[in-house]
Amino acid sequence: MKENMLIMKMRENYKYFGGLSLIYGLIFTFCLYKNISGITFPICVGVTILFAVLFMKKINYRIMKHSSLYIAGMVLLGISSAFTTSFFIHFFNIVGILLLFIIFMVHQFYNDHMWNFLDYLKKIMILIGTTIQSFAYPYWHGSWFFSKNKNIKRNNTLAAIVTGFVAAMGVLCVTLPLLLSSDIMFSKLFGEILDYVNFATLFWVSLTFIAGFTLPYAFFSALCRYNLNPADEDIRYREGGMTPCPGEGSFPQGRGQRTWYFDPLIGITFTGIISLIYLVYCAIQIMYLFMGMRIGLPKYVTYAEYARGGFWELLFVSVINFIIILLCMYFFRENMILRVILTIMCGCTFVMIISSGYRMMMYIGEYYLTFLRVLVLWFLIVLALIMTGMVISIHKKRFPLFHYIVAVVAVMYIGFSFSRPDVIVAKYDIAHWKDTYDLNYLMYGASSIDAAPELAKIDPDEMEWFGDNEYLKQKLYNYFLDISQDNEGIYFRKANYSRIRAKLAADRYLEEHQKDFDNGSRW
Repeated sequence: MKENMLIMKMRENYKYFGGLSLIYGLIFTFCLYKNISGITFPICVGVTILFAVLFMKKINYRIMKHSSLYIAGMVLLGISSAFTTSFFIHFFNIVGILLLFIIFMVHQFYNDHMWNFLDYLKKIMILIGTTIQSFAYPYWHGSWFFSKNKNIKRNNTLAAIVTGFVAAMGVLCVTLPLLLSSDIMFSKLFGEILDYVNFATLFWVSLTFIAGFTLPYAFFSALCRYNLNPADEDIRYREGGMTPCPGEGSFPQGRGQRTWYFDPLIGITFTGIISLIYLVYCAIQIMYLFMGMRIGLPKYVTYAEYARGGFWELLFVSVINFIIILLCMYFFRENMILRVILTIMCGCTFVMIISSGYRMMMYIGEYYLTFLRVLVLWFLIVLALIMTGMVISIHKKRFPLFHYIVAVVAVMYIGFSFSRPDVIVAKYDIAHWKDTYDLNYLMYGASSIDAAPELAKIDPDEMEWFGDNEYLKQKLYNYFLDISQDNEGIYFRKANYSRIRAKLAADRYLEEHQKDFDNGSRW
């Protein structure tokens, strides 16, 4: 197949195509990072055209007639951006350059003379979708190339370590700021070291480089897959005179058929660096949060204030850890050291989950329950169960992790859906509220109907702290009056357990307190 031959040629010559993409990524980052109007913008456009020509030359494709018109248009738009500060012009210059480049490359690869406007529009959309599908190709091909090339394989230890280090830095750009904001003592420990590190800049520069490396390789992979008009005879392919490249078929997909893996040394370096940071963080959690150590806390921070913050950040980091461990289990070859490090990461994630739950409980003790806080606690339990399955899967490859996760989530969610969390919230809050509590949340929250039977148990005369008991009585009376009127006839087509209970509780409450009002209203 034409698709396989061109894709295989890119894979077999990964040193050339991957190297060009790497160089382009560096130039792309230098030219365009926070800069779409400088003199480097037209330079980047010119480099893009040059690299496209180099890509095509390697697969024996010549520049086609009329392509110079597209190239001229791209260059002129690039130069135009350096002559104005108008965001509107800059934006549509970029759109125009991208469209011209896509049409230019389609013209190079396909016989597009007979395409009408709708054909072009449809096939450009297909090409964009195929490019997105091909985002993994530069990494798949790179893994295949380094694993198959014995001469490179013997000397790729340094490359694996550097790759793992860069990957770790990329992840820490996201997780480390979350950890720093989640714990005062951890932030205090690392604060002086990291004062001069701008994580936001480092993250966006890294993301720009990754985009500059991935996009050109993925785009040319999409072109080489030839899925725009496979039924037509392709003139470009015949004119190019390309000879089939020997090799294996298309890149294997799926865990059962996959025979390629990344070097475990990359995973060891990557997870090892992250685990060291996590171990320090977990040690601080154990000493300061769980054991209640107050030595070293800033004078202006109480233990309660220290403990109540940071649960959202830890929740996000725990989810990120789950994704990292799952990817490492799938993409790296079996290795004992990597298994140990992944187990350590799982252990640190358990500590973070417990820390997040502990902080949430402290927060609830001060500010009561809400539906969202119940949901967070439920999610932490689910995540802990999933991480338990991942630990088993790390050491027992035949463990059915996917089915285990499906079963855990299904069972836990079914239990959550039957638990009627708004009832739990109402029971807890009514039992623990103080004079600062806002009754409006229970009356007009996400599911105020569920909470109605619990609210019906409130005796306003026993709530001296509320201030105006008459106002509270009127508020409750109106609340139950609305429920009673809104749920007339629910015993038939709209029958619902919570609505029926709320209706019964409302009618009972109105009957008991009718004597306090004149015709149902005193106000």
